[in-house]
Amino acid sequence: MKPQATIEKTATGFVISKEEAGETEQLETHFESYQAALDFILDQGWQLKRERPDSSLHVETRFLKP
Repeated sequence: MKPQATIEKTATGFVISKEEAGETEQLETHFESYQAALDFILDQGWQLKRERPDSSLHVETRFLKP
């Protein structure tokens, strides 16, 4: 499985955190824009980790009884 990466905004720019085999590592490289950080992730062959929302208003209606 490819490493999962997240992009976080800091006071100095954007920082990438990489999660692989259950361990999270923050890279020391700072990026000026979100796009530059995203390009770096894609060049490395990593995947951008999508955060799951804490709660969702979506309700599966196909299984509800009328």
